[in-house]
Amino acid sequence: MSQATVDFAAVARVSRFTELKDIRLTDVSAKSDPKIIAAPLESEFTQESSVVGRDSESLEVSCAYHFVGRSAGEQAISIDITYLVQYALTAKEPLADEDVSQFAVANSTLHSWPFVREFLHGLTSRMGFPPFKLGVMHFVPMKPAPAKEDAKEETPKTEEPVGEVK
Repeated sequence: MSQATVDFAAVARVSRFTELKDIRLTDVSAKSDPKIIAAPLESEFTQESSVVGRDSESLEVSCAYHFVGRSAGEQAISIDITYLVQYALTAKEPLADEDVSQFAVANSTLHSWPFVREFLHGLTSRMGFPPFKLGVMHFVPMKPAPAKEDAKEETPKTEEPVGEVK
């Protein structure tokens, strides 16, 4: 299970000014050890999203995924996948860098996750192992900062779980 802590108020401040343009596979590396007989794998999975391009009309986010499958403690499979997720921006005023970073973590993961799930499932199967089933990405709301008396927020923050992204 993968999990990311996200400031949903920040995501909301950016998402209303964005539209998904494209998702492209930009890098793949996959290796399997032919000496290891197909067996259920113990998996390690990590993901990282980062803004790699931004101007007043567009945003580009790199989503890098790393999967390692072990059998009896030995590394059987290693797969690295990177997607470039592109968004159109329509904000008339500049968006805060921290808000854009939170949007990049949440939305680019949400948008690329199904592609990664399908890719890992097919590739592990083609390597002769039981197909890897990438689970649900869990987003955990960031705890709100203490309220300031004179500060007004456009979008209220909440401590209640918003739900899981499937």
